Amino acid sequence: MEKCFLPLKAERKLTSLFRQSSLLRQDIELQNKIIAWAKNMLEEAREEWDSIRADTITSIIKSHNKTKAIKGAKNRDKKYATFRKEFALLQKEHYQKAIQNGYQLTANRFVTWFLINKALELEVPYTKQNQKNKLIQLAQANNREFKKLFI
Repeated sequence: MEKCFLPLKAERKLTSLFRQSSLLRQDIELQNKIIAWAKNMLEEAREEWDSIRADTITSIIKSHNKTKAIKGAKNRDKKYATFRKEFALLQKEHYQKAIQNGYQLTANRFVTWFLINKALELEVPYTKQNQKNKLIQLAQANNREFKKLFI
């Protein structure tokens, strides 16, 4: 019998099997065929285990990255939360005044007024390049909420 590649426990069981069977004990060629079969089976199983392991690791990494992204989004949201509240309160006041005066306050009109009159008083957390677009998006969302409240 050639040097075995099997774990020690499996090798002992195979040797015991060879000793117990008189046919196997006498037929070295059959012993070698059984060992070759076991070796092939083990190699195939190891390839499958490696594939499963790689898939598992990939899934864990994706899950970790998703969790990390969600936490990052929550932290960024905290950064903007106080500004959004102050902005919404100010916009709500102007929205109510506009309704009382008989005209509609659009998001663009409010953001233009805000940038001219209040942007220096309130720290706007958005970058300068994207500030106006983000404020318009926020004002549009607020206007949708105000319409539900006042209509």
